[in-house]
Amino acid sequence: MLQARQITKELERRKRTRRLFTYYPDKGPLRRELYPKHLAFFAAGAEHRERCFMAANRVGKTEGAGGYEVALHLTGLYPDWWDGRRFDKPVNFLTAGDTGITTRDIIQAKLLGPFNDIGTGLIPGDCITGKRPKAGIPNAVDIATIKHVSGGESILQFRAYADGRETFQGTERDGIWLDEEPPMDVYTECLLRTMTTNGIVLCTFTPLSGLTEVALAFLPNMRPEG
Repeated sequence: MLQARQITKELERRKRTRRLFTYYPDKGPLRRELYPKHLAFFAAGAEHRERCFMAANRVGKTEGAGGYEVALHLTGLYPDWWDGRRFDKPVNFLTAGDTGITTRDIIQAKLLGPFNDIGTGLIPGDCITGKRPKAGIPNAVDIATIKHVSGGESILQFRAYADGRETFQGTERDGIWLDEEPPMDVYTECLLRTMTTNGIVLCTFTPLSGLTEVALAFLPNMRPEG
């Protein structure tokens, strides 16, 4: 009886730490053909360095679009059907949200899982090789290292717009994911950080502030005339 409980517990643990492989299946009620906008977003990465998934709340922007793609790049665990951008080596990725708290509670939780249950997010638990806490924010992670299938480790770092453009300076990045609309100066800095690497910048947000400069950058036909 004890052995059976142990086996059941281990199976449950593996299921919780391998969520990435449950997304966009071939068949079933959640089959990927039902998500054409998400698939188009992914596919556009093969040609475009800048992309934005701009949509209403609760449609899967953060988890199903941005988080899912970033988890694939960090691990190299691309599904057979993936026709978007691919990296064949470990990558250096930055992710950011409005504040340190929202970055912890949303982006960090989506990718790594809750702080007391790291490994239950989109990145498989056995791929997370280390993490460094962020000073000043309880239970927040500054940098995590992620095992890549090619060998070596990818770097995942968390930032916040509230900390200012200066905190985005310095390091070259293979990719940056901005969840929630960034200020234009932060967005411009992110483009610079990915320029020499031919890296990518992903945005996922609802345009709650209207037709801002960042939103209009992805909606050129909406610009007022004159």
